[in-house]
Amino acid sequence: MIIALVLDEQENVVPIIEGATIRLYHTSSQTYEDYPNIAKQLQAGRRSAVLRFAKEKGADAFASPPNMFCERSYAQAVEQQVKFYLLEQPIPFREFEKRWRNGLLSSSDRLPSEMIVAS
Repeated sequence: MIIALVLDEQENVVPIIEGATIRLYHTSSQTYEDYPNIAKQLQAGRRSAVLRFAKEKGADAFASPPNMFCERSYAQAVEQQVKFYLLEQPIPFREFEKRWRNGLLSSSDRLPSEMIVAS
């Protein structure tokens, strides 16, 4: 499985429009690849563009702190059967990785409505 995460400069998992880096975490090998966040170059459609980019790179899931997706990008993610790893708040990538390794994270097909930003 490949989990897409968006990280800020301190490597905290943050919403798509706040991060500098898109990280694709390969759970089977526990390795990752980093890419510049393409959302930083866009004025509109930023969340959808990152979703599309991650899916093209093979991502099956997203680490999802509050405000990760807007209504439009969330609907696209659900339609594409993306899994979500719900985070109550931004956390350091190393903490996310530790939770994953210890089986403390579970995926969901949906996010609570209060986690999604209006389009």
